[in-house]
Order: sequence, then C-alpha cells, then structure tokens
Amino acid sequence: MKRIPVKIIEFPDGENMIREVMIDLIDTMELEGDPGTKITDFRDRYFELVKKAQRLFYGTSEKGKKYQYLPSSLYWNLGELLRKFNKAIENEFEITNYTEAISRDFGLSKDYIYDLLTVVKFFKKNEIFDSVPFSYYRALKRKRADLEKLGLFEQEIKRLNKMGKENKLPGREKYKVELIDSIKKSILSNSQTSNSRQDRELMEK
Repeated sequence: MKRIPVKIIEFPDGENMIREVMIDLIDTMELEGDPGTKITDFRDRYFELVKKAQRLFYGTSEKGKKYQYLPSSLYWNLGELLRKFNKAIENEFEITNYTEAISRDFGLSKDYIYDLLTVVKFFKKNEIFDSVPFSYYRALKRKRADLEKLGLFEQEIKRLNKMGKENKLPGREKYKVELIDSIKKSILSNSQTSNSRQDRELMEK
C-alpha cells in the first residue's frame, strides 16, 4: 500500500506555539476507511510519543536538562520509543519532515536523532552502560561497519564497557583515535597473515 505523506508543522497562536499534522486533501483519498479517524489516530500517536520523550528527559521537573549529561540507558530507551513508532506507521504514513520535526520536538540535533535510531539497531539494551557516556557509543557505532568486517565489533563493545565499569575511559577524542588504530592494526595483521600463508603455499609446491 502506498504511504501517505504528512508533515508535522508548528505555528504561533497568540503567545502559544501550536503543533499540528498537515496532509494534502488529495492524499486523504488514498487512505482506507475514514480519513479523519486515521489522521487523528496518527496525530495522537505522534504527540504521545513526544510526551513520553519529554517524561524520559525531564521526569516531573519543569527544568530542562543538558542532554549531554543524561544516562546512556535513557538514550537507548528514547531510541527504542522512536523505533517502535516508526514501525507502527511504516506501512501507512511517511513524515516528509521527519528528522526536522523530531529534532525540533525532542530538542536534539538531527545527528543525535540519527544516532539514537542506529544505536538501538546495533546495540542490545544490556550492552549500554550508564558508566559510559552516550557519545562513546556514538563514536563506536560510526566505526561499526569496519569493525564488523574484521570481527571486532562485539569485542570492542565489551572493551568499552569494561573501561567504563572500571572508570578507565580515555577522553572521547582519544577513544576515537584508539578505534582507528585498532582497525588499522587488524587490517595490517590480516594482510601479513595472508601473505605469510601464500608464501608457505608457494614453498610447498
């Protein structure tokens, strides 16, 4: 079934900012069943998502928190909220300004939103430790493809979490360098092993 494009907009109404779902009238004809009910249900689900996210961030406090200082497990839970919402609407609606809307309504950068979704995809909940700042998982996730090719991704998750538990984390930028060095050393080691094997095979012929 064709997905219906919608847009989450924000506009001023006196002293208040109003958020609403915008959909082209022609597109409502593509919806099965009652269009009004479908759109209302989508709107309610989206704004409930925003409320849940705000409760995760702020609890009962009115005061905003610096998102850099929140525990990593909270970010994983937020990413899981987003993943489940995306799954629920994926066959029916497409938010055309998705990243912009989520970034605005959650108070996070677009890069952070992307990383939330991908960290949830590649890390299990029990692999996220609060003793490790979320920025380290973001750094590790960005090297995931290279590490997985070398069979090192799961090993690196364990190493990172061990350093966090033992309060031995290097600075974030130093950790990024460590990841790059680890990848380079593993590639070099694999290359040398391969060359050595080829040499032995030639000598045996």
